[in-house]
Amino acid sequence: MRGRRKFGVLVGVLAVVFAVLTSINIGQARSVRPAERGPIAAHSAASGSGAPASASRSSGTPGGGGVLIVYFSRSGSHYGGRNFKVGNTAHVAQFIHQRVGGDLYQIVPAVPYPEDYDQTVEQARKEQEDGVHPKIAGEQPDTDRYSTIFLGYPIWWGEQPMIVQTFMQDHNLNGKTVIPFTTDEGSGWGNSLDVLKQYYPQARILDGFEKRGNDVADDLDGTQRQVNDWLEGLGY
Repeated sequence: MRGRRKFGVLVGVLAVVFAVLTSINIGQARSVRPAERGPIAAHSAASGSGAPASASRSSGTPGGGGVLIVYFSRSGSHYGGRNFKVGNTAHVAQFIHQRVGGDLYQIVPAVPYPEDYDQTVEQARKEQEDGVHPKIAGEQPDTDRYSTIFLGYPIWWGEQPMIVQTFMQDHNLNGKTVIPFTTDEGSGWGNSLDVLKQYYPQARILDGFEKRGNDVADDLDGTQRQVNDWLEGLGY
């Protein structure tokens, strides 16, 4: 009987010791796990999705942003028998540049359009019907360097001239902010905004500036004020 009692006491002591040791190990484990998870959680929060933080920082606009003003404008004889040394769209582009800064680029066709207005109208019609993209003269800008592109053009046969669509075809502006501006002779934007969205469905296209070409020429100071008001509404 005494042997059984001693054995029972020994078993009880061992049970107590085992319980104490187990509780110590569990406490240590609980104190370690949060410390192990901490750096991973902080890394995920900083990167946004668990990716390296550098990948998150480089996912913005290529080249760190910047503004590029691209335009096509035709001088010479115009609608209504008028003759302009500087095209109407060029005036608007210059007004934008004076307000916003950035870089200014004019689209120049490798083969100039005819000086005669009616001949240009006919050539523009054929280019659109046949899907011809005229070549652009000289070196074109690296649009990857810019986050915002102002794109200016006259309206020819209800949309951008095909020389402008050459530029649009050559440059992927998806993911950028694109701001159109145009001059016309009463057609308004025509289908040009739809064409713009077809080329750049993933671009952020802001409200543009539109004005009749002859009205631009007749009141340059008033046009500049209107351009400045429009740009101020966009935050410039």
